[in-house]
Amino acid sequence: MIKKIITQLGLSAVFTAALTFPVNAAPVVWDMPDEYPATSVQGEGDKYFAAVLKDKSNGEIEIAHHFGGALGFKSKDQLDAVGDGAVVLANTFIPPLGGIDPIFLLSSLPFLSSNIEEAKTLYNVAKPEYQRVLTKYNQKLLYSSPWLSSGLWGKEALINNDVVNNLKMRTYDVNGTKVFRNAGSAPIQLSWADIVPQLSTGGIDGVLTSIEAGLSGSFNDYVSHFTALNYDSTINLVTINLDTWNDLSPELQQAVTDAAAETEAHLWTGLKGIVEETYAEARGKGLIVVEDVPTSFRSELKSSAQPIIQEWLEKMGPRGEKLLAEYRAAIAKNVASN
Repeated sequence: MIKKIITQLGLSAVFTAALTFPVNAAPVVWDMPDEYPATSVQGEGDKYFAAVLKDKSNGEIEIAHHFGGALGFKSKDQLDAVGDGAVVLANTFIPPLGGIDPIFLLSSLPFLSSNIEEAKTLYNVAKPEYQRVLTKYNQKLLYSSPWLSSGLWGKEALINNDVVNNLKMRTYDVNGTKVFRNAGSAPIQLSWADIVPQLSTGGIDGVLTSIEAGLSGSFNDYVSHFTALNYDSTINLVTINLDTWNDLSPELQQAVTDAAAETEAHLWTGLKGIVEETYAEARGKGLIVVEDVPTSFRSELKSSAQPIIQEWLEKMGPRGEKLLAEYRAAIAKNVASN
């Protein structure tokens, strides 16, 4: 299914690049870690970016992919890995970085954004703030990479307090841990690599993540249901070491910038059409997809989330209030224009 996101690159990009760069330039190879599998939407996006960049740089820049945490870096490690130059660039799931700066928890604020359009609007508003913080860690933001909205993977339909109460479940950041603890669950924050071992041994019975991410990790081998809560719409950020960036020629900087912009547009546009395809694929594998979540249960979860949003605002200070005000104004404008 995800392979449908990736389309054949046009030959025009190759011809344009050939006119821009020397044909015999020696290629450089950049290591690019990603905690997620090659078959995930993040992995497919990495491969798309690499192909576009190779074309636009006329083969001067190639990317060596390291999927599934193959280099030993989890997402929370990748900020330092890129900043210190251990790797040139990385595709990083940002909520685990919330302890470094609360801006990284913005996309995972519960029920703030519940679809791809709202998530993109939120990212656009926050992009300058992401870049400001990333500069302190010696890196430049190249592009964002979205996930489908998060829900709950479990052994039954997780649609009321009775089944969620005391549920041993995985969350991916402090926001989710606090929300579900407030709802009576027993959440634990786990990185991606630790989920399957915990599922397979009974350490956890539920996982908060998107349906696409769970399918790429074969969670359907361990649990039978996905409950579509539309809890949040998180993102990954692809960043590059600032020293490497500054050492590039203006032509290669432009090639990287253009490849990043094309990849970002491709990913956000492509994601809009795959929700139903993903649900169909999941059902074909025997997973029960629960889309009819009672309004009362969703409202209870939203109530559990309000203290977390307020806490985030207190940590962010005026910049948090400004971001949310700009986001809500942009959403209202979008609604009015439609």
